[in-house]
Amino acid sequence: MVHPLPEELRVIAGQNFPLYPCSNGAWSIKPTGGATSARVMICSIPKAGTHLYARLLAMLGLEQSDVFFNKEYLGDFRFVDVERARFTHSENILWIPIEISSRFIQPGQFGYGHLPCDMGIRHSLADFKVIFLSREMRAAIVSQMRYVGNSDWCPPGRAEIKWRNEPNGPEKMLKYFDEIAPFIFNERCHPLVPWADEEDVLGLTYEQIIGDQGREIQLETIRKIAEFCGIQPPQQPELILNQLIGEQTFTFSGRRTSWEACWSPEVEARFIALGGSRLNERFGF
Repeated sequence: MVHPLPEELRVIAGQNFPLYPCSNGAWSIKPTGGATSARVMICSIPKAGTHLYARLLAMLGLEQSDVFFNKEYLGDFRFVDVERARFTHSENILWIPIEISSRFIQPGQFGYGHLPCDMGIRHSLADFKVIFLSREMRAAIVSQMRYVGNSDWCPPGRAEIKWRNEPNGPEKMLKYFDEIAPFIFNERCHPLVPWADEEDVLGLTYEQIIGDQGREIQLETIRKIAEFCGIQPPQQPELILNQLIGEQTFTFSGRRTSWEACWSPEVEARFIALGGSRLNERFGF
């Protein structure tokens, strides 16, 4: 059966990005859909539980894309196991912009990424159910620093981070603020804040699902996500919750982040200068 790419999508021809033909003439990132007619996108600041919530969506019956979406490129981790993905990050990057890549998520499927809330992305996600994730910023930024140390991730334009394997603490945190934190704050946090003002976006926090606000809030969060995505609410959300917390995900560092051990007055001053306190206030922390 002939199933050509539409003219506007042929810019990706020749890239190593397998797609699956659909009966309606569309192309899909996965061969199957899930338990809803909705297309769903998680937009999150870094280390706000992106992969934890993704695992939850999959447990509720959506088909996970295993593709991490950014504005100008994507990370394709469909064919890489979780452990290896940490250290092959750059090998899985493809320069496919969101206005094209978003078309390959079909009903019943979802993607995730640190997507800013600008006009172009809102247009690309106009018919998506968008879930926006935030987290207390001190914990998020320390967790991101620890992830840098446990992976091969680099911000754009950098090929090496010499302090990856140094002991976690304030000195390492200052090096992180010198080299990486400005990119995280200015490109991956501040531009996402407007999602919190969108009426049709479901805003959630890492703290809600991890249990900081109590078990009933965790269970209510599961029910809220199911309703938002048009999924039949689970009759026993407790079973889903018991299987969810503590499982290995792509960016899980093995234990809960304790940001205090990496903090100092000098680190706090850098944090405030980059707008960390403003972000916390905007996210309700």
